[in-house]
Amino acid sequence: MTDAAVRLRPARRATALAAVGVAVVIAGVLGLLQAYLSRPFWYDEIWRAHVVSEPARSLWAELAVANTPSALGWFGLTRLSGDVFGWHSWALRLPGFVAVPLLGTVIVIVARRFTGVTAAVAAACWVCLNSTFLDLATQLKPYALETLAATAILALWMVDSPSDHAGERASRTYRPSAGSAGSAGSAGLDKGRLVRRAAAGVLALFAVPGIFLIVPLAAVDLWRGPRRRWRLLECSPALVLAGLHTVVFVAHQSSQRNGVYWDRQFLAGRGPLDAIRFVADQLRLTLTGSPPGMDRFDPSLVHGALPLGSLGPWVAVLLGLVIAGTGAVGGWTLAGRPDGRLLLAALAGTELMMLAASAGRYWPFGPTRTNAFVVPMLIVVVLVGAEWVLRWLVLFLGQQSPGKAPQIDAEGSSGADPTPTPESIVISRSLSEFSPLLHAPDGSARPLAPSAAARPGAPAGGRALIAVALVAVALVGLVGSGGLLAGNSLAGSRLLWDHRDRMRGLDLMVDAAIATRQVAGPDDVVAVGGRLARPGWLYAMEASADGSRDPSALPPRISRAETIFFGGSMPPLTAQIAGRPSQPRHLIVFVFDIEQRDLSGQLAALTRAGWCANRSWTFRLTGTLTRYDRCAQDAASVTAQDARPSQH
Repeated sequence: MTDAAVRLRPARRATALAAVGVAVVIAGVLGLLQAYLSRPFWYDEIWRAHVVSEPARSLWAELAVANTPSALGWFGLTRLSGDVFGWHSWALRLPGFVAVPLLGTVIVIVARRFTGVTAAVAAACWVCLNSTFLDLATQLKPYALETLAATAILALWMVDSPSDHAGERASRTYRPSAGSAGSAGSAGLDKGRLVRRAAAGVLALFAVPGIFLIVPLAAVDLWRGPRRRWRLLECSPALVLAGLHTVVFVAHQSSQRNGVYWDRQFLAGRGPLDAIRFVADQLRLTLTGSPPGMDRFDPSLVHGALPLGSLGPWVAVLLGLVIAGTGAVGGWTLAGRPDGRLLLAALAGTELMMLAASAGRYWPFGPTRTNAFVVPMLIVVVLVGAEWVLRWLVLFLGQQSPGKAPQIDAEGSSGADPTPTPESIVISRSLSEFSPLLHAPDGSARPLAPSAAARPGAPAGGRALIAVALVAVALVGLVGSGGLLAGNSLAGSRLLWDHRDRMRGLDLMVDAAIATRQVAGPDDVVAVGGRLARPGWLYAMEASADGSRDPSALPPRISRAETIFFGGSMPPLTAQIAGRPSQPRHLIVFVFDIEQRDLSGQLAALTRAGWCANRSWTFRLTGTLTRYDRCAQDAASVTAQDARPSQH
């Protein structure tokens, strides 16, 4: 075993312990929020449950009218969970819950390539324990799994990216990873890299925006060469899998691009000046998000905000400047490393591809829930810069205080025994493992902040004290800003806890379907009003296993063939009733809460057609179920007509 491998073992052990510790802490937090698993689906969830549970014969048609696209991997994993554990709300939410601790683990592994253990743990907690992200992850939504898949894709791609910092500054050519067999990695096909790229392509099937990450990563491989035809062959599995998934499965679910919901987040339809303003605004909102890039669009999510009163806007500006500044330093630092350049290229390429897609109304741009998958990359860049600045400030203060730190002369030597620096090995090198030194072209190191005694013409006396004071203020300001950012990120935690049993709205659809099964008789017709009601009603009536304490006592489910759907572009209710071969004895009508006003005309027409409301049941924030009977006068005439003697 080489000396480098021996020195690497403690770093790997620290990374493993940090990753496991983060996963345990996040799992504990999710355990406290386990009430989110079993509460009823609300609208944003139940339509996804419908699509996932749809029979194979009608699945493709239902996907074409889905509200937003779902990834094939997420779809299959969620359906498998429903098939195995039953079609309960907790079973369908389970994959998203499990993804969060795993995401924390992968973030630690990725961040440890560039930072120390403390910063890597901070990155994982900043993302995974953020109130808004936890609110998303505890719902039947794909964003936690997509973020996990995207971060794992980046980790797999980085295995083949050298982490040598100093040596690679002079040579930008691609070198094989430490695990490559001799020169085979550069001379021909690297089978290990091929397998890892294929695995990244499989992971892209679990994220709708997977193509946004795969394409820039593959472009980096081809750019840095050599032997580009072999690099292209190695990237082909990922490109083919992600491309087919996007073109065949995801594009089929693009119906919402014809709506207006995401118009605020589209570049499409804007003039040149408005487009520039739009991009600038989205970048500003990204920087002031908590963490940067987290959703600032969805009003139904828990959004943390520090109670700072009139100082709030100024604090938001300050925090945005801190994020921008540390992000710039982090970007400059990462640009000096091959794996750092890979991270920056992935982040920049992803953002550019999302912006281009928004110009075609295919993808929203900016800090929205759909773009949560880029947040870990942003956080790593910011924390790399923050760690670098903190170490620089601490080193500067130590060098300005006699007796506090060893003095470094102009040639970089120190009075203390030098500590060996670990060699540059994949996944072992961390920016926190070396002091902030500048590397000269000859490979020698120069301190960024040499001691006052070693610098010719350095300020003495009062000027030195002023410099130390300014650096100390900057250090306190940076630490304080970090505290504010953490507080802002966690500010919604209490609200998240208090809302674990709250009604989001439209989440009693299963209750309404159960009540309908209990009320409807064999000769009755069920009608469901509201364009948005259909998917939730079909899941609640046909698939859901939640509801009554005694399911065996429930009457049979009512099939969609025996159900009338009205509202939106569907024919009027009265016309559909009149077109039936036999008239129903009773009408059981459910009207979706948010579309009650739009359907009032159809309900009035129902009364004019001789149907009178007999009894109603209201499901709070969801809708109203009403049983209609024939009006008394109409019923009497029908009875009299039936009593007349036959002419035959």
